[in-house]
Amino acid sequence: MAFVNEIISEEDIQKYGLDELMGDFHPFDLDWGKGGRGRPEGFWYSWTIDRDRGIYFMIVKTIKEIGPSDRPEPTNKRIAVLNFQERRVPLIIERTHCPHSFSDNPFLLAWDLLEIDTSNVPEMSKKSVIAVLKEALTIYGYDGAYSKKIPNTVVEFSF
Repeated sequence: MAFVNEIISEEDIQKYGLDELMGDFHPFDLDWGKGGRGRPEGFWYSWTIDRDRGIYFMIVKTIKEIGPSDRPEPTNKRIAVLNFQERRVPLIIERTHCPHSFSDNPFLLAWDLLEIDTSNVPEMSKKSVIAVLKEALTIYGYDGAYSKKIPNTVVEFSF
């Protein structure tokens, strides 16, 4: 099986400790999975997963920067986790090109890798971890399970 985009089941949220993961990174002041208010009702996680290899890719936070409004505004930078059989590789990626319309043909996306910490998978070379990340991002596309399948999507990388 290859990578697929999925909305994560409650069973997998518990199995993989995703409330705790999001509690470590989530931009809101919610005490997710740690006895606080918890995950907002109706909120579902998504991931790009390869169940056969035990690998998943998950965006955990959008980075905000002070924008023209002098307030924090979302950027194209994301904190993500690439999880290899319960060993997390944290990383920061940035979407450096995104079409202006979903009808663009081809629908061209470009990603850059700003940071990656491969210390949790010392048996893997950084190059092999990055190759898996590229596989996952190719399937993730524009917005993973939350985006419709966009025909003729081309994903490029500057790393």
